[in-house]
Amino acid sequence: MRLWGNELSFAGISGSLPHQHAHTVQFYGDDGALLHELMSHIGKALTRGSSAIIIATSAHIDGLAHKLKSQGIDLARAKAESRYIALEATDVLSRFMVDGLPNRVLFSGAIGQVIARAASASLEQNHRVVAFGEMVALLWAEGKCEAAIQLEKLWNELAKTYSFSLHCAYPMQGFSRQEMDDSLRKICAEHSSVVLDGSPRTITSEGHRSLTNLKQDGLVLPNIEWHERDEPFRLFVESVGDCAIFMLDPDGRIASWNAGAERTKGYRASEIIGQHFSTFYSKEDVRSGKPQRLLALAESEGHVEDEGWRIRKDGSRFWANVTITAIKGATGSLIGFGKVTRDLTERRRTEIALRRSEERSRVFIDAVQDYAIFMLDPEGCISTWNTGAERIKGYKASEIIGQHFSRFYPEEDIRAGKPAWELDVATKEGRFEDEGWRIRKDGSRFWANVIITAVRDSAGDLLGFSKVTRDVTERMFAQKSLEESKQRLRESEKSLRDLSLHLLRTQDEERRHIGREIHDSLGQYLSVLKMKLDAMSSSPPTTEETAQCATLVEECVKEVRTISYLLYPPMLEEMGLKSAIPWYLEGFSKRSGINTTFHVPDDFERLSRDAELVLFRVLQESLTNVQRHSGSKTADVEISQTDNGVTLQVIDRGKGLPTAILEHGSQDWMGSLGVGLRGMSERLRQLGGSLDISSTESGTRVRATVPI
Repeated sequence: MRLWGNELSFAGISGSLPHQHAHTVQFYGDDGALLHELMSHIGKALTRGSSAIIIATSAHIDGLAHKLKSQGIDLARAKAESRYIALEATDVLSRFMVDGLPNRVLFSGAIGQVIARAASASLEQNHRVVAFGEMVALLWAEGKCEAAIQLEKLWNELAKTYSFSLHCAYPMQGFSRQEMDDSLRKICAEHSSVVLDGSPRTITSEGHRSLTNLKQDGLVLPNIEWHERDEPFRLFVESVGDCAIFMLDPDGRIASWNAGAERTKGYRASEIIGQHFSTFYSKEDVRSGKPQRLLALAESEGHVEDEGWRIRKDGSRFWANVTITAIKGATGSLIGFGKVTRDLTERRRTEIALRRSEERSRVFIDAVQDYAIFMLDPEGCISTWNTGAERIKGYKASEIIGQHFSRFYPEEDIRAGKPAWELDVATKEGRFEDEGWRIRKDGSRFWANVIITAVRDSAGDLLGFSKVTRDVTERMFAQKSLEESKQRLRESEKSLRDLSLHLLRTQDEERRHIGREIHDSLGQYLSVLKMKLDAMSSSPPTTEETAQCATLVEECVKEVRTISYLLYPPMLEEMGLKSAIPWYLEGFSKRSGINTTFHVPDDFERLSRDAELVLFRVLQESLTNVQRHSGSKTADVEISQTDNGVTLQVIDRGKGLPTAILEHGSQDWMGSLGVGLRGMSERLRQLGGSLDISSTESGTRVRATVPI
């Protein structure tokens, strides 16, 4: 009887079927044979207008679609018309499996709806539906033999309600062992026909064909029975418990299994022999085709070694070291592969723990931004680089790794051999610490605190150096500023002591000056007056003598007033600078012979008492310096006013001040220009004003400003 024929024998199928129903099974050696049968069957059905249902793995769905399209079948149109329905087998199984077994009600509801939809879309008069189901093969591959047989029965029960033809398929390697004969007979009992690698066989009710019968027909490949032929090898590897050692046939199906394999992977020989070795690989590895690539490499290069995650029977992962060796016959033809697997999970865990520890350390170091932390090899070339190093020095890791660390040093340090000397000290003493100038990528300098530590292995061999650099430029400048402030304070204290001493001397000089003025002028006037009065007491005074005495009294009054004005002019307090300065200039010109001028705005108004007094004292001290030091014959005095302040200027045209004295005098309250101006400068500062002195060979200008 021909498979897919119109006349089918239903012997062996449980129950009577009211509708035309064919339930066939195919045992195939490779996917090519399966897809060839499906393309022929499904393609013919779609061509004549029937509907087709495919419940298979994604790989078989995609492979069949490719073949159908290559035959010119408009698969997109068939899908749109619901005449071609493709479902993923694992997903459909999840809809009706309960506790590892198919549930009758859920199965009928899930599959019945799909068949009804396909039947209503069929263009044939009898609404014919053909179906391909691979769910039973998935259950069989998982070792759920009873569930697979029950599912076959449920398909036959469903045929009592719906009209369809069903084709199932099993990989042939799943039945390579003698003990599978009973299960094979049960499967065949639920089908009307059997296809072995494309050859249809009818199942009779009198006797089911066993796997032994199929072997006798030459329909089972002999190379899946190596474990029967190679007993010496099996006995040898069976004693190895630390390694999984087993054989694969040329297609990657497992042909032998040792105790080490059972211990490592969790499968008994009866569960795994005949399965493809990709069972041990993760889904992502299977999807990427890794198992096939490893076999191809082993075949082309003789052997291949790999490390990676593998899957045990219970779904747990272990880290495996795998060696696959191609085994070839005397003629060079491929017989199969030898596969040795070692469980290195503990070693892997140790490596991962170490790597994570290193990663945490790296992340910690990389997160530090206030310190440049990096490694140098024994020659001083940079091998690591953290975020802090990039921030401080300006280089990205890609720019600096591999470069010598001396590029961070100034030219003078490089010429002096300082980088190499630092590494030499760190090598000999274990560490080296230094502070000094370093160079950023942009050429700018920063003051760095540097610690270099020698890194050695357990044997004491030098591996390199760790280098920690901190930018302490601000601290250095702050320290320098503090030292300068301390120095200025010391100088100020000395200047204050000098000022105090000078003030005492000045007081003595002023006292001597006042005493001399009183003695030389007022004293003489009073002496003459006393003599006149004594003479007048002995005889009546004449009119002339009386007039002389009156004149002497007037001169005494003038001298007393002059001395009083020099000490503190009452006119300044009564009438202000605008009146006091001209009076003072008149007396100064008479005493010194120096011509003076005075310019003041007409609308100039009075200032505060303190401001007027300090400006007047600046005028007095400036004119005293002109008289004593400049040699100028003239002195110009000018007052100007702005919205913010009032400025007094005294300008002479003398020989000027030496540059060294002027530069030194710009510090410490004009200390080199005399105690008077130094005191005036301090008084101006207390008022918020300033004193500025400029001098050239053509003369000197003193400028005092007070805020309004």
